[in-house]
Amino acid sequence: MGDIHFSGKHDADHNHGPELAIDSLEYKELERRWPVALRELSSLLQRIRDIGRANPEHLHRKISKVEKKNLTDALMKALVDDERPELKRSVVRRMADKIGNYLLWRRESSIPVIHELIVLLPWWISHIPSDVIPKIRDIGLNYVLNGRVVPVQMAWEDILYADPVYLGHCACRSAGVADDLYQNGRIFNLLSKEDDRRLMDRLTDRYRSLIARHGSLPDTHSRYAKLFQELDALRQKNSPDYCVDTFLKRTYPDWEILPVLKKYTPSWIRSMHKNRKAKLIHKELVFDMATILYLSRGTIFSSMKLFDTPYTICSCPTPETGGGCTLTNWYYWGLSNSSLMPNEEFNGRRTDESGKILACKYFPVRSKRECLGCGCDHGRDDSRDIDFILKQADEMFAEYKRRQRVAFS
Repeated sequence: MGDIHFSGKHDADHNHGPELAIDSLEYKELERRWPVALRELSSLLQRIRDIGRANPEHLHRKISKVEKKNLTDALMKALVDDERPELKRSVVRRMADKIGNYLLWRRESSIPVIHELIVLLPWWISHIPSDVIPKIRDIGLNYVLNGRVVPVQMAWEDILYADPVYLGHCACRSAGVADDLYQNGRIFNLLSKEDDRRLMDRLTDRYRSLIARHGSLPDTHSRYAKLFQELDALRQKNSPDYCVDTFLKRTYPDWEILPVLKKYTPSWIRSMHKNRKAKLIHKELVFDMATILYLSRGTIFSSMKLFDTPYTICSCPTPETGGGCTLTNWYYWGLSNSSLMPNEEFNGRRTDESGKILACKYFPVRSKRECLGCGCDHGRDDSRDIDFILKQADEMFAEYKRRQRVAFS
């Protein structure tokens, strides 16, 4: 793999046609990113140890049988976009089914490096100026990958109305593409001491409420049940370790939120679960976890899409910590407009009176790029004030509980 390199001048000397394309910004950006792809490829053998014995635990009953039709239909559509008369639909459907099963139902697909290659590499090669790339590549380019920004309000809603929710390994963090837990030797945390305690109390109170209602912690893997039990004990002892830093450290890098909803394919959950990289956790706890990530780290949530179907809400590493993850790094440092699709729902993006998109006004590192719409209400000066954010969270939770009561009455 060390022999792989790009030589734009060599090509241009023999064919003046693609010269402009080779010198384009897209090609230069590809050339810059290629070493990252090579690094992932070279680490494959090291990642093989991630393939252990299959997880014997059963999936939650809601997703024990996964409907694959949406995936198959998406792949089939990709194959027949430029349909030729000799291309038989029955053959195409079988091909789509085979490809879908291979990519999503193999336990190896949840190894971080494999995830990176399947989900991210097509984006890199999509900018190669060539019309001779095989049709199989086009499948990947049409359906893999993009991330749509999910404002915190939408993340709350999707979490609360899911049944159930899993937490999975963030691929960029697991693969070493992003290492954002610490900054300057300390866990990256924007909260004051008072606000830190306030958010921890909300989380722990939610845990105690679930225990009181159910007698034990429902829909939660033993790893997280033990964590919350220990956090509760730390609060009772008034320990200095009872803080957001402890919670972040104990859950990292499992910050990929996997809600079981119709609009999110559960196929990835099944794959991650088989490889012990997705664990069940009660959605009300994840609700408060999302609030903590948003307020303590300025998290940009994004909905990753695999084969034209969203499969996760990732709490993306931001440019403030190590340059960001694959998607945020491309957006803020590579100036890509393709890696992240901004949010236009809920509060939308920050604009001036004429509707022109303005830069983020809360995070200096993000000020050179247009606002993505991560949840700020730009009509208010206190948009990121903790009281204002928690009021929104409480209102959404109260509405969720009201609907629950109506459903069961």
